[in-house]
Amino acid sequence: MKKLVCGVDLGGTKINTGIMDSDGNILYNVKVPTEADKGPQHVINNIKKSIIDSLKNTKLEIDQIAGIGIGAPGPLNADSGVVECPPNLPGWIDIHLVDILKQEFNTEIKLNNDANAAALAEHLFGAGQGIDDMVYVTVSTGIGGGAIIGGKLYNGANSNAAEIGHHSINFDGPRWCNCGNPGCLESYASGTSLVKFAKKYIESGRDTILKNIPMDELKAENIFDAAKSGDELALKLIENEAFYLGVGIVNIMAFYNPKRIIIGGGLSSQWDVLYDKMMKTVKDRALKPNREICDVVKAKLGGDVGLIGAAALVL
Repeated sequence: MKKLVCGVDLGGTKINTGIMDSDGNILYNVKVPTEADKGPQHVINNIKKSIIDSLKNTKLEIDQIAGIGIGAPGPLNADSGVVECPPNLPGWIDIHLVDILKQEFNTEIKLNNDANAAALAEHLFGAGQGIDDMVYVTVSTGIGGGAIIGGKLYNGANSNAAEIGHHSINFDGPRWCNCGNPGCLESYASGTSLVKFAKKYIESGRDTILKNIPMDELKAENIFDAAKSGDELALKLIENEAFYLGVGIVNIMAFYNPKRIIIGGGLSSQWDVLYDKMMKTVKDRALKPNREICDVVKAKLGGDVGLIGAAALVL
């Protein structure tokens, strides 16, 4: 008999909540604004409403589901159910989210880092099925990651393992990332950093069609579009983006020695543009035994990977 579970993907801008069965099929989901600027209690109320809405629309009572899984931005502690201090959720300092929700919903509730949850989703239902040693990397506004080791989700000592975006690739690099670490991977290879580099070149006077876009409206997708039209600066930016991602992958191969690395997030939609350039760096720099055992593939589950992963925490 299939289990039914509720998943909550808590993001800085939206909350994606739904009911999923144990085969990974989403039976219903609803997306609501997080409204993080209104504080923790308001966001928690939005989470509660989205869970109630999901139950109501699937005609389920709380005792008919196996539990509620929550994927949230870190840092957090999965064992204690506490969201500690996520940069994109203002005012969230040591919020006992699991205990708070248990007062409303009498069921098992599991909390974990959103990237860890996404890694579990790809392992169970996506590009990592049947792979016991794999690393998932999400490349979007920021860079996050999750690791499956020996067939199990690896949390680390306090649920903050696989923070791939925050390892330094240049000790003298920019402090663009909220982590405060100079030259971390997120400061070089995220969608946000791609735009920051573009603005820096434009402000220095580089000729590019990108200067026709208001700077406060410039997005990573504009840079990819400009590169496809042959814009010299955009092509250089994409070349650098692929190089930095390749360096990140090389390090992941050295850290974890996985059999598969799965790339998801918004920038994975540019897979055809990035893959060959990225893998050239991997071929040039990775330890040969680690590189030869590992393939690098695009994620399969798309935009609902966070919801699926959150629900899978209960499974």
